[in-house]
This record gives sequence, structure tokens and C-alpha cells, in this order.
Amino acid sequence: MKHLTLTERLALMRTPFAVRSVRPEDSGVTPELAAGPMADPFTRAPCAALLRARELAASDSVAPEDFCGRMAAAVVLERGAAEFIYALEPAPAAADKPLEKLSLADLWLPMAERAVRPVTMTNGRGEKKSLAERIEEIFAPYPDREFYQGGREQTLRRALWRRVIAESLTDPAVRLVQYLNTERPGARLAALGEWWVGQSPVWECRHDQTFYAPRSGARFWLEWMLEGRPHETARPMQSEESAPAIETLHEDADMLVINKPARLGSVPGVREKVSAKSILEKTHGELFVVHRLDLDTSGVLAFARNKQALARMNESFRARSARKVYVARLEAELSPKTPAEGTIDLPLGLNWLDRPRQCLLTESCGGRQARTHYQVLQSVETCGRRKSLVALTLETGRTHQLRLHCAKGLGLPIDGDPFYGSMGLEAEEGGTRLCLHAQSLEFAHPRTGALVHFEAPADFPDF
Repeated sequence: MKHLTLTERLALMRTPFAVRSVRPEDSGVTPELAAGPMADPFTRAPCAALLRARELAASDSVAPEDFCGRMAAAVVLERGAAEFIYALEPAPAAADKPLEKLSLADLWLPMAERAVRPVTMTNGRGEKKSLAERIEEIFAPYPDREFYQGGREQTLRRALWRRVIAESLTDPAVRLVQYLNTERPGARLAALGEWWVGQSPVWECRHDQTFYAPRSGARFWLEWMLEGRPHETARPMQSEESAPAIETLHEDADMLVINKPARLGSVPGVREKVSAKSILEKTHGELFVVHRLDLDTSGVLAFARNKQALARMNESFRARSARKVYVARLEAELSPKTPAEGTIDLPLGLNWLDRPRQCLLTESCGGRQARTHYQVLQSVETCGRRKSLVALTLETGRTHQLRLHCAKGLGLPIDGDPFYGSMGLEAEEGGTRLCLHAQSLEFAHPRTGALVHFEAPADFPDF
């Protein structure tokens, strides 16, 4: 990865970096895309026009030969013509530093209030807002605390969030919308998307030419900057009408055990109001959360039905006497040199500039120990490709631990992973899913103390 001078970095971040006029028949722009609101770039799979924009960028060598970083494209319609407008953001200078030599200053140094730059942004209505004003708006719902009553911690978190909000100004999707709002307000923004170009930073898991969501901090800007332009907001994965059926594995007076479908939250969240818990409580009464599975993960999930059972089940999970085994299908077949079983021991931490993504981090950079035991089960064929099935057992339970431990520890991401896999946002299509399943769960029954075991076989789609 090439080390760039400040001048070279600024030259690459010229917006727009390139503009390509495209014949309507070659643009991938459909009548629906031309007439409808712009799809949400954070949660929706890229449309045919964005795929065409990426293809054209590669064939025309829009980015320099040794470029590494984010590339974004805006599909713009004006006076019956289509254009692809590109912006670049180089990878951080520390992207190829060895993990053990990384420091917090390389990654996400907290930002003091006095360091906030006098930058002004524009939305689709032509309204202006400064960086300082946007930060103040975001912090407004959280009043100041006394120093010894959480104020010290609040100050540090605000300094980190200040960095997140300020750094997102360099996101190429944000810069493209700013360019259109200020220079071409009459042009229609039909689609917006980002993909990665080049090798992955050592702490990250990125794949060349893969579409990913803009960095999460960009949402703070785009949700305001797109006002005045027809666009979708992030839609929940499920509604009351679309939620899949839930299979009950066991039910008694103390607990309910289910086989949770993929793409259904365990519990209600900020965006996902419909969840396994909310659906089941309509017919089973109040349920208490003992553990959770990610939205995209399927499998065995247990709820307590009363507070006494909750206390006993919580103790079982806290003491790590509960045993949960996952099955994952990887994107390809593991090398014959990979041991049939082993332990992955890689510390993980939150990527503050792109949450909820996690990354490899040493403890000095805020990482926490994470350990996974794996066993290679078999090789399977799907859509003409060989892929490996592996069993995974958690010794620790960090966010996205299994996803990153497969991608970085085994060298192959879990099939259909929109965060760390080579499909990226293209895995958000209806025919795909994250191929991770909690296959079995074993713990002490909250009333009898007897060991109980529940199992549900994985059923991954072919893609």
C-alpha cells in the first residue's frame, strides 16, 4: 500500500474526482430507478446502475493504479442524460502498519471541542449547517453530567463522537452529495453507493471491489443533507406482515426455546421493532431475555418465562456452563493445510469510525481478548463451488466474534456476510443470507437443574 503525502491525499479527494457520461441503454438505469426515490445506501443492495458504475470505473481506470481506499459513485440524471460521478478517499496512512505497532492516534484519536473545524455543509433544500452546529444537535438530547457522576466518561465519549462526526465529512458519499447540493442542485440523484478498492487495512476486513455501507458516522450527515431530495430512509428488515414463522423447540412453565429465523431480531431495536420476542409475547405472555442472536444469525434461542427462571438461566450463561455450538458455511473451501480443529485467539474491538463494525485490535488500542474453538465438518457444493462447513464454539462472546474470527483467523469469511464478506451489500438480496446458525444449546434447567439440550439443524440456501 503506497504511503501518500498530504498533497497527494488531497489531490485524490478532489470532488468530483471523475465524471463519466453514459448512454441510457448502457447505464443500467431502469424506469423505476429514474422515477422512484433513491434507495438507502446503508442497507440496500447496489442497483444495476451502481454495478455498472463500478464496472466502468475499473475498465476506465478512474482510480490511480496503486489506489487503496473507498470509492463512491453517484448516479445522476439531468435533462434525459445519465452521468456517473466519482469520489475517492484513500485508506489511512497506518493501513499497513503491523497490528502490534498501531496506536490509538493511528485509528481514532479523540477530538477536543476547540479542534472542530469551521466547515459548512448544504442540504437538498439549500440550507446551511456547520460542523459545530451538527455536533451540538447530536449531543443536545444528552445533558451535561457532573464530573463525578458520569461527567468524566461523558467527556471522553463526546470527544470520540466528535471525531466520528468530523471524520465522516471526508466520506466520499458525503462529499458527492455536498457537491450536488452546492453545484448542481437541479440534478436528480438516482443512486449512491460505495465500494472498497485495493487491499484491506491490517485491522479491518475489506475486499477489493466490494460494496459496503458508507461509514456509519456519515449517516449523521446524509440524513440531513438528503432532505429536499427524494430518498428512502433505512427500512426495517421485518414488519408484522413479513415476519417469518418461528419454530418452537421446547416450552414449559419456566422457559421457551425457539429456532429463530435469519433476518429477524432477537429483541426489538431502534430500527427493528418487530422481533422474535415481540412476536412470541403476543401468544406466550411476557418473556425475559437470557441471551441473543444477531439479526442475521439463525438458530436456537432461549427465553425465560418468569424472573426466578431468568435469574437461574442468567447465572448459567454468566458462569459459562451453558454450551452453544454454531455452524457456519464459509465462502470457499479451506486449504487442506488448515488443521481439522483448533483455536482462534485474536483480540477484537469496536471500530469507532464505522460502528457496529469490529476490527482486530491489541489491548493497548482498546481490544479485548476473544477466543473461538473451531472444527472443520465437511466440504459442500453450492452453485458449482466447494465451500467448507465448520462448527464454532465461543469461549468469549464479543460482538461479531465468529464473523471476524472466520474471516481473519481461518482466512475465509462466512458466506453471505454483508459486513466482512466479499459479497458486501450484495448479500442483502433476498436469496442470500449470513450462513451462520446456532445449531445447539445446552444448559441447566432453571427449575430442576438437570442438563437440557436443544438442537436445530442448519438450512442454508444455495448461492
